[in-house]
Amino acid sequence: MNRHRISLLSGALALALTLSACASPSGGGAPSGGKADDATAAYQTVTAEEAKKLLDENPDIVLVDVRRPDEYEESHIPGAINIPNEEIDKQQPDVLADLDAPLVIYCRTGVRSKQASDKLVDIGYTSVTDMGGIVDWPYETVSGGEPGTYPRPEKNDAADPGENAATGIMSKFSATDLEGNPVDQSIFADYDLTMINVWATFCSPCINEMPELGELAAEYADKRVRIVGLVSDTLNSKGELDEGQIETAKEIVAKTKADYLHVLPSEDLFGILSQISSVPTTFFVNSKGEQVGSAVLGSNTKKKWTQIIDQTLSEVSA
Repeated sequence: MNRHRISLLSGALALALTLSACASPSGGGAPSGGKADDATAAYQTVTAEEAKKLLDENPDIVLVDVRRPDEYEESHIPGAINIPNEEIDKQQPDVLADLDAPLVIYCRTGVRSKQASDKLVDIGYTSVTDMGGIVDWPYETVSGGEPGTYPRPEKNDAADPGENAATGIMSKFSATDLEGNPVDQSIFADYDLTMINVWATFCSPCINEMPELGELAAEYADKRVRIVGLVSDTLNSKGELDEGQIETAKEIVAKTKADYLHVLPSEDLFGILSQISSVPTTFFVNSKGEQVGSAVLGSNTKKKWTQIIDQTLSEVSA
């Protein structure tokens, strides 16, 4: 499985509305994903690697960064022009005069690029490709307010990722926990394996397995393995954290004694959460936030989770 993204379904920003079904107990495996369905989508989605290949092979592509100007100036892909998502409305942007020009769109994590792609298609652009987030771009970036020049390869060998590039699905993020404390990728550093269990307050299978997940968290603490909960439905319809839902989540954690770290959604995590079609869904990352093994759909018994954790841990140690 590609470590840069989980093979899950794409969805809307209002995660509390999209995660409307619980998954029944499962022996593991990952839901399907990939490119947008041509029958229902008016643009294509590609990975960072696929986007780089397109850019390397087609100098006519217009690369569009739809983040804020300050984000763009801090770091952007060479050759990208900046058109903030908020400025894309029903009118054709002046800098994109050709409706048939091939466009590749990206933002930070993939949320704004999807919104911008939808709007550009509605305006009338005929060749729109959504790359998702620059967090998944392991190649060269530049800073400043000018696009710069995209480095066209003279040979077929692709540029190597930067030595310090963050290439994992959770290699770089910021969020908060249930108590409002800041959380980032450093939570993985002291562990060989972290199990990310995505759950919701309305999901009975999620809640039913949490007592045993709490037991597993304690039993594996000395084995450099930790469990982290990701509470998916603590956003309101505006995409803002809902204090009432957070209190409900706290009550569930206390009642089930699932007293491991629970993280709340943030903009940096929308790209992951918006791809999840049902809860619970669980995936694993190593100390660098890179995915290990396959995502697991559905709840499991303690015995089954022990088997899955041990098997995934062996993949990290191999």
